[in-house]
Amino acid sequence: MSATTTPIPVATYGKDPKIAESVREKLLPDIEVVHACLDLDAALAELPAVFAGDLVKSPSSGLGTNASVPVEQRKTPQAVFFGGGFSDDEFEKIQAAVLNAASARVHFIKVQKRDVLAAGSFGPNPDTIAKIFRKKLEAAMVGQA
Repeated sequence: MSATTTPIPVATYGKDPKIAESVREKLLPDIEVVHACLDLDAALAELPAVFAGDLVKSPSSGLGTNASVPVEQRKTPQAVFFGGGFSDDEFEKIQAAVLNAASARVHFIKVQKRDVLAAGSFGPNPDTIAKIFRKKLEAAMVGQA
């Protein structure tokens, strides 16, 4: 992915707003977090609508560029990044809801504690998390070509 291209819009689902914001900053300029959800209820209510192209409601978390720009400038994400303490059940519920509503292909990218540990970091390191997300998204996008 190159900084000379338009950033890839993504949504995120994680539990810690500080980590979410820090990872968002580390993903720029090639990946733009446009919508962030911090709990399952918000994700199930908001992400299907966003992936269906309904961009009227701002993220309830207040995080992501769709929270701070006018509706006509909001973007539909191409992927959901999962990080920080989600369960398999949460992943499956969100994935099913988004796939049921999405009008285009969606990538579901998970970064779990074992990924961070395997990359040599201990604890939630935003630099490491962003690098892993970037690598996994690139692999997913190459796989669709």
